[in-house]
Amino acid sequence: MSLRLKKYLRFSSVLITVALAPNLQAQSPQSRSQDSIDTQVVNIVKPYTPKISDAFKLKQTPSLFNSETTQKPVKYTIFSIPVASTFTPAKGTSVGLEKLKKEKLFQNYASLGLGNYGTVLGNLYLNHRLGKGEHIGGYIEHHSSQGGIDDLQLEDDFSNNLVQVNYAKSSKSFVWNTDATFQRQAVNWYGVPFETLTPIDPKQVYSTIELGSDVRLTKGFFQTGGIHLCRFSDAYKSQETQLTGKTSLQFDVFDSSITTGLKADYLKGTFAKGYNGLETQNYGNIQFSVAPSYHYVLDDLAVSLGFKAYYLMDFEQNKNDFYFYPNIEASYAVVNSIVVAYAEITGDLYQNTYYDFAQTNPFVSPTLDIQPSSTPYKVVVGTKGKLSHAVGYDLHGSYSNENDKALFRTHTIKNYSTPNNYNRGNSFGIVYEDVDVITVSGALEFDVSQKFNLRLKGDFYNYTVDSKSNVWNLPEFEASLFLDYNFSKKWNLAGTVFYSGSRQDTTNFEGIFIPQPITPNVTLDSFLDANLQLDYQVTNQWGAFVKVHNIANQNYQRWNHYPVQGLQVLAGASYKFDF
Repeated sequence: MSLRLKKYLRFSSVLITVALAPNLQAQSPQSRSQDSIDTQVVNIVKPYTPKISDAFKLKQTPSLFNSETTQKPVKYTIFSIPVASTFTPAKGTSVGLEKLKKEKLFQNYASLGLGNYGTVLGNLYLNHRLGKGEHIGGYIEHHSSQGGIDDLQLEDDFSNNLVQVNYAKSSKSFVWNTDATFQRQAVNWYGVPFETLTPIDPKQVYSTIELGSDVRLTKGFFQTGGIHLCRFSDAYKSQETQLTGKTSLQFDVFDSSITTGLKADYLKGTFAKGYNGLETQNYGNIQFSVAPSYHYVLDDLAVSLGFKAYYLMDFEQNKNDFYFYPNIEASYAVVNSIVVAYAEITGDLYQNTYYDFAQTNPFVSPTLDIQPSSTPYKVVVGTKGKLSHAVGYDLHGSYSNENDKALFRTHTIKNYSTPNNYNRGNSFGIVYEDVDVITVSGALEFDVSQKFNLRLKGDFYNYTVDSKSNVWNLPEFEASLFLDYNFSKKWNLAGTVFYSGSRQDTTNFEGIFIPQPITPNVTLDSFLDANLQLDYQVTNQWGAFVKVHNIANQNYQRWNHYPVQGLQVLAGASYKFDF
């Protein structure tokens, strides 16, 4: 027997033994009890003694069998079997949307209205595209009335004419805007408290020329810049020039930013004479200011930390002053912008001008004392947000300390001095008082739908004056209401209601030798002024409107001795067009 055959037989016996071993061990006692052969004990008498002939010798140099195999190519095929189906897809149809007609937009607009009291109201807006991102426009307005208030000694007509030209250019890197404005306003000092035999020409005419230009950049640290020139004059040789230049810079620091505002404000003015008939009154100053602020946002918290610093050079009184004010604001979204709490501590220096006073109260005399006002600090704490998806609110309170606050007060009646057109108790001067003001304000806005919007606002004021004087012509309570309702695409209704509380003023006479003391012996009643405007779009170009002012027909006094016109009704038409 060859060695290879012996090796094969041994290897086969080992495999058979290994294969049968588990079956032998896997028998349970129950299976063994069912065997017909009794169990016996076999005793091995002689141990196994191997012989040399049982072994075989390994080859010293084994032969290696190296076989090479090649991978057979495998080809996959799909064996399709048709399946019977009764499903038949239906032909789909798309849902068509109603295509809205593109609304024609016009670049120009004109309107003209006529009303009682001989009122004429006209507006003209013009706009023309010169090129890509380049426009030129114009605006003309005329508003006049022939007057007609009952029980007046003097004429009460007025007129306001304004012409403005604007040029704008925009690109990816900047937006530039420049404009020129001319305005002429004519009023009458008709508020003479007593019958006078002195002939009075109550006409006063204001003329304004304004030139302005500003630019806004979209890249870089330079954000905005602008310059504005205002030249204001009247029929009594009063002259005022104000030139203002300002810029804003922004620097990004990590995830926050630092914004710095720089401003220079030059003011120079002259009145031909004072109220007492003395020599020419001159006023003027120049202010330089810097206002850096650091803006930080962390989740729902937004904080702005900064200050304002002013350097004032009064070249008429030969004095220079520094002013420093806080400029801190913070807000925190308490409930995901539904409730936002905010607070601020600010202050500022205000440049009072003849132009601003005349726009607020056109019955001032051309003899005013012009000087800046300062608010060292104003503290505001409040909350705003949403009461529902359609109702928003803003509630806050504030406390401010105001130095040299400008107040309007009726001039002393010159019953012994030489009379003129504005010293018969029919004009107002400016007095300055240090006043502490506590304010509680609340506002509600209802956005019921895209068709209806309503806004309510109320302000309560408490004044404390350092001197024994009074807060002239300042009400303790003011309220307003604004509504806008679109009945349809053609009908629109807008309304405003203003309420003002009572105010204090005086009617004081000149003494023979010394001036009489000013006493607050006049209380102006509170008033309510309601106004409505109804618009109807006849075609896409033609429209009609009706305006009703002072619906309650109250001849209330907005200023001392100056009743207003009663019920005013004005109707007109508007036209939109292109060149």
